[in-house]
Amino acid sequence: MPANHGRSAARLAVLLVLLVGGCGGQSNESTASGQSTTSTTGAPTTTTVPPMTTEELAWLKAVTTLHNKMDKALQQSVTLTRAKMTSYANTLRACSRELTRIGSPTDRLQPVHVVVKKACRTYDKGAKCWATAARVSMADGGVVAGTPEEPIQSRAIECGGAAIGNGSNLLADAEAKGEEVKAKYG
Repeated sequence: MPANHGRSAARLAVLLVLLVGGCGGQSNESTASGQSTTSTTGAPTTTTVPPMTTEELAWLKAVTTLHNKMDKALQQSVTLTRAKMTSYANTLRACSRELTRIGSPTDRLQPVHVVVKKACRTYDKGAKCWATAARVSMADGGVVAGTPEEPIQSRAIECGGAAIGNGSNLLADAEAKGEEVKAKYG
């Protein structure tokens, strides 16, 4: 028995040394507080961000296509008839429909999506303005001077025109933000 007692004491001593001193070159920092221990291999860890997918690039291209389509339809010099004001209202409403059609983007394209949604909300507001202008006008687009419809139509046309410009500017901002994302992720 005395020989076994000596071996047990030696094992206990080795166990205590390992517990107090740490094992195999690991840090002496306690992990009880939830901190992780650091590796002693010295090799840096790198995480690579994957390049943009075909779907992400297609989504960004759809935003550019939407912008071009809106600008082309809305930047024509025309005589404002009731039909043309109604057409503007319908065209502006198309932004939200088109955004729904192209769908939600990936997480890294969310900043672009936020700006496109803001542009479409601006266009939606303009669509209401153009619909109001059309509603109060005569077939030729005009109103009788001095009638209650005159200031309503004037404000509505101004509001609709501003929405066209502001929406287009926001879509341009979205495209620029998309280019930043492409530059960052390739």
